[in-house]
Amino acid sequence: MRICSRINLDYNENKTLDEKIRSGLSYLKSKGFDAADFTMKLIEPLGDSWRECIEKAVLETEKLGIRFEISHLPFNMKTATDPSFLPKFEKDVFNAIDASRMLGVDFAVIHPNTITVPLETFDRKKSYDSVMNHLSPFIEYGDRVGVKIAVENMRVVHKSYPTHRYCQDPDELCEIADALGAAVCWDFGHANIGGLCQSEAIGYLGKRLKVLHVNDNTRADDDHLPPFIGNIDWRDAMKGLSEIGFTGLFNYEIETKRIPKDLRDPFADYLIGAAREIISYRER
Repeated sequence: MRICSRINLDYNENKTLDEKIRSGLSYLKSKGFDAADFTMKLIEPLGDSWRECIEKAVLETEKLGIRFEISHLPFNMKTATDPSFLPKFEKDVFNAIDASRMLGVDFAVIHPNTITVPLETFDRKKSYDSVMNHLSPFIEYGDRVGVKIAVENMRVVHKSYPTHRYCQDPDELCEIADALGAAVCWDFGHANIGGLCQSEAIGYLGKRLKVLHVNDNTRADDDHLPPFIGNIDWRDAMKGLSEIGFTGLFNYEIETKRIPKDLRDPFADYLIGAAREIISYRER
């Protein structure tokens, strides 16, 4: 497996987006990463000038020999609760799909518009219909412009009482992906919060699984910690990936905002070492 990450491992304070992309890609390359994941929320503040920025990003990938192979499309909880927010959000997502096409990513990841509800009021059919209505235009547009989209598993937010969130379980995620003709993205941290057995869930996904979001937590919150800092059973996770023959990227989704500048290098080295350790579990 090849190792991938977002460009947030580099120290980005006070840099323009062009500078963040250039230095971020260069940093990933220098630390031994094989590919990059582009977070599309980065282009939202640019307005109509985002295309110029993406064109420059493409040139940087060609120059440095490391490219954006995955992207993450915009997401906002308001899409499930506030219809007035949808026009701007939809424009942002269509722009992000166009940007993903320009970057030549293999897969763009999208969240279903679901929210955590009390278990007693959960309506699977209603949730399914809502997600299908929300995602269908984006999947259809992606098909039209040649961008493959993967739908990501969700996580519950409130756990002080019995709750559920549609697409937190693999059968719901696959129900949506199959209906849309989309791929699947598996976020290990989301699954851990839901108390799922990683290998069993991954086994259910099977060949639908094309993208990983690798991060850890202690099930208390979606902390996006490095592996081995939380309590995910990575041997079990790799068992699941091995059994379905997954050959995609070991793709990190890690929070780095609080990492001091002088600790960025050892932190990046740790991520490479942790990835290699976990990947080695497939062979044991």
